[in-house]
Amino acid sequence: MKRKKHKEGKNIAAFSSAKELGYINCLACGTVYFDEKKLAVEEENYHCPHCNNSISYRKKGGIQYVWIYLLTSIILLFPANMLPISYTSYLGSVPKGDTIMSSVFLLWHHGSYLIAGVIFIASIFTPIFKIFVLIYLLTHRYPTKPPHIQTHLYHFIHFIGRWSMIDVFVVALLGALIHGRLAAINPGVGIFSFAGVVIFTMIATEYFDIRILWDNYRKYAMKNNTVANEKLHSDDKNMLGNNNG
Repeated sequence: MKRKKHKEGKNIAAFSSAKELGYINCLACGTVYFDEKKLAVEEENYHCPHCNNSISYRKKGGIQYVWIYLLTSIILLFPANMLPISYTSYLGSVPKGDTIMSSVFLLWHHGSYLIAGVIFIASIFTPIFKIFVLIYLLTHRYPTKPPHIQTHLYHFIHFIGRWSMIDVFVVALLGALIHGRLAAINPGVGIFSFAGVVIFTMIATEYFDIRILWDNYRKYAMKNNTVANEKLHSDDKNMLGNNNG
């Protein structure tokens, strides 16, 4: 059976959200509760009766926390890409520092195109892409159209975020395996900054609540429908008055 899609012109304001109906979902265990008195909004210390996790209709203070963690990751992004992530020495020579980009160039130069591409996508493209997407979502919280694109972007960066740590794992693995008299690889300051970028962008993504965009769009749609209905009612009254006249 094929699933029918709602047309773009379909009035989303006619569909009530779970929040409006009094249903609340625990993000920890996935249990859904019917909250008649809406205690999750009125009481700050409302917990899930099943797993005792703190629950609410929407993530509390989410936008403020997202901005804080996002700005922190942006600040750390500069030393993460400018400072060496590792120091390599051969046969007791002076350690040579390598940044993320220089490592990509080095691998590409030696013919390791696949590895160079993976590190570039995971360590350079992905964190920057996540930052831009989060900025876009934060600055477009009041959509005038159904936020389908924003929802897909959010789920996408939520999925790929975990793979950004691949560069940290590579440096840690090489440092553990290649450590002797012939060669040695040690982590640099940049790797810690890069790990901070990945961690803070992941936390910012977790704090962001995509449902807020749908709440705001639903309010916009309901407001427009009310104005349109009032205008239609006014036009009908004027037309009726003109006919009587």
